[in-house]
Amino acid sequence: MTEPSSNPLVSICIPAYNRASMIGDAIRSALDQTYSPIEVIVVDNASSDRIEEVVDAFGDPRLKFVKNSKNLGLFGNFNRCIELSQGKYLHILHSDDYIDPGFTRTCVEFLESHPEVGMTFTDILAISEQAENRIGHTSCDNIFPAPEGFRQILRFRNLISCPSVMVRRDVYDSVGPFSLEYPYSGDLYQWLRIARRFAIAHVTGATLYYRQGKHSESFELLFRTPLGYVDQIRIFIRIIDELGDDAPHYRQDLNIAIRRHMKDCLFAGIARSDRMKSFSPLVFTGLAFNAWGLILSESLWDRIRKFSDFLAIVAIAGIMFIPGGRSLALMVLQADREQY
Repeated sequence: MTEPSSNPLVSICIPAYNRASMIGDAIRSALDQTYSPIEVIVVDNASSDRIEEVVDAFGDPRLKFVKNSKNLGLFGNFNRCIELSQGKYLHILHSDDYIDPGFTRTCVEFLESHPEVGMTFTDILAISEQAENRIGHTSCDNIFPAPEGFRQILRFRNLISCPSVMVRRDVYDSVGPFSLEYPYSGDLYQWLRIARRFAIAHVTGATLYYRQGKHSESFELLFRTPLGYVDQIRIFIRIIDELGDDAPHYRQDLNIAIRRHMKDCLFAGIARSDRMKSFSPLVFTGLAFNAWGLILSESLWDRIRKFSDFLAIVAIAGIMFIPGGRSLALMVLQADREQY
């Protein structure tokens, strides 16, 4: 297979913080790409470990290392990656993940042959201590024109895995950098912003190897603090505000996302709050009520369903404090969450 005729430069950016023990696989996978016009930039977010020694050991002229003088936060460091990169296409690869050798070529060739697409994402192979689980959406490439991609992101849980995304530079130039207002969920807001204005595409034939575990930002989001759940509610509020008079046109999609998050908050209160010693399960009940308040209702049926959601939150909150009630509520919520 020949390279695209224009041979565009691709920037594979690896933001990192105290990942000296894990980043080697990410760097190696980037340098081993079968597509050659690449630069690989490791942007260290003021780590205290010896990550620079790991980078220097590769001795590859395509590999650059930049150390921030202070920690910019997760998405602040993403933005630093964008600022430092020179490529036509940007891929922000997380320091604990890695990609297959043909990943870059597959995504670039797709973007070069589909100029209307502003962003691609791929299948992932989720790797944990217990198992490997391939997560894909279709068996063929799938383009979602704007704003259909926006609707799809709202409708489906985990449609896009952040480190699998490749974006055209001019798309970032158009929509702006990652928002720093949502330190736990800024990627979700960014993909929603992009998908409202540009076509996005799921590309097959490229795989991101996604490491799950206590080291990851997603573990921090889901298991150590409720702040990630707060972030998503704030994002829904902002999206509804930005849609303005158009919000009713997305009512069904928004309500699916909001109800899913409402149930996620209840699930977290039952299954995860014990690991958060400073937070009562009632915190998550409150978040569920906050999400519930955002549900858009126009028809009588909408209002009836919204009222039934209110009763469900009250019932589950009550069941939490009945002996054996948590297990029953957990089974109900787990079955319901698996539908999304």
